[in-house]
Amino acid sequence: MRRPAAPPLEQTGTELTRDQRYHGARVVASAAIDADDCALLLAVLGLEPADGIATRSGPRS
Repeated sequence: MRRPAAPPLEQTGTELTRDQRYHGARVVASAAIDADDCALLLAVLGLEPADGIATRSGPRS
């Protein structure tokens, strides 16, 4: 069964929290085949490699 694609983030008016960006980047990194694959997947999702780096106080800062 086909489902309609979710509208792009700009149209929903919803911003991802720092915590969501952190966990999203970590999931992508764990599923990627190599660094190039990871970079491509992050770019497609609108994430950056730095989103997966925890700060001193943790990902929720």
